[in-house]
Amino acid sequence: MALAKPALVCLALAATLLTGCSQPDPIGQPTYLCTPSEGSTPYSCYQVQYEEKLKEDRLYAEAETVYRKFLAEDERIYRAGGVTEPTPVMLESLTGEGLKQATDTYRGLKADGTVITQGAFKLVYLRRATKEVKNDSVATLESCIDGTSIVFREGKTTYAGNISLERAYFSNTDGGLKISSFMSFEGTVSSCE
Repeated sequence: MALAKPALVCLALAATLLTGCSQPDPIGQPTYLCTPSEGSTPYSCYQVQYEEKLKEDRLYAEAETVYRKFLAEDERIYRAGGVTEPTPVMLESLTGEGLKQATDTYRGLKADGTVITQGAFKLVYLRRATKEVKNDSVATLESCIDGTSIVFREGKTTYAGNISLERAYFSNTDGGLKISSFMSFEGTVSSCE
């Protein structure tokens, strides 16, 4: 019995010491740095979160490319005095309600004889609006476009452009990411700040 008591003490001591030697949490400590969509302070994150942020960044980079392509076509069409049918660039960058909205606007320009005679649209900002979703949209961009340097001519009448705030909603299509809808903010906007 005398030998059994020291052996039991050793076993109890070993069991106590080994209790703290369990496997670490499989996730471990966050080792990546993620930047929030809205661009505020970066935070520590796990690999899964980091990979999701990279996926989101790629999606929004594609959305920005589509938007800028459309914006260039938008100004070109305004300078041409509108169109009656969607252009190839419109078909590449717009779908659904967004295509209908733009086509209706451009047909209106054509019918009214409205054209840009001077100035240019200036994209002041283009930012993510990740919390804004419409129907099947997968990304949303918010923009402020300063058109105050623009002069429109409608027949013999001229008038100045304005500042516009807009949201563009993007959806996945068979032809890639496209703008599926627009929402313009009504009222007078004094600046993009």
